[in-house]
Amino acid sequence: MHKLLRLTTIQRRLFSEYGAERILSEENLSRTVTKFQAMPLIRMQTQNPARKAAVLIPLCVVDDKVSLLYTLRASHMRSHKGQVSFPGGMQDTKDLDLQSTALRETKEELGIDESRVKIWGIGNAIVARGETSVLPVIGTINGQLNISTLPINPDEVEQVFSVPIEELCQSDKFGYTQFKTGYSTPVYFGGAKRIWGLTAIITYTFLKCLVPTDMYKHKIRYISPVRKLNM
Repeated sequence: MHKLLRLTTIQRRLFSEYGAERILSEENLSRTVTKFQAMPLIRMQTQNPARKAAVLIPLCVVDDKVSLLYTLRASHMRSHKGQVSFPGGMQDTKDLDLQSTALRETKEELGIDESRVKIWGIGNAIVARGETSVLPVIGTINGQLNISTLPINPDEVEQVFSVPIEELCQSDKFGYTQFKTGYSTPVYFGGAKRIWGLTAIITYTFLKCLVPTDMYKHKIRYISPVRKLNM
């Protein structure tokens, strides 16, 4: 009886709104790629950086929950140290393309072989304020993922953690940071670490494409500062 109840619970989760049967279906992922490629360009400068990088947006199943996988960059790294990111890095001259870059970096950082990753498509390259453009690559990691067994590379990664899609959609796990220069960026609080910056922007944009609007309702707002009137 207990075994039957346990299986029923797992089946219910798999077929739920956030379950693998729905979120990771070929139909939904193909639709997600189309939407993702049609999203407005994220461009924070007019020049095209000479350096190129790619990150993998790794959809995975952890403890029967569809999740996104994140890394915490090692504190001794020269750039972006101690920040939460997706696995990825700079393009190497030996990489065939930026998808290959994302797969190679994922293996180097987390020990996940490219044979376990199915690439569904790419988004638009993001041109931030630095000297590097970043291409987001959508991929699913086959099978249940046991994070505790991943042979992470301590030279690049301090910690790896996952956040269920369902938690990323919860209103109490979401916020945004408003800057004086006139824009706001998303922040997520559901995981082991706060997700912010470019990684949060990619997460926000991707989830708007992956999850139906009635399940993902986050909004980023900018409230104009109140100006004092001269009396």
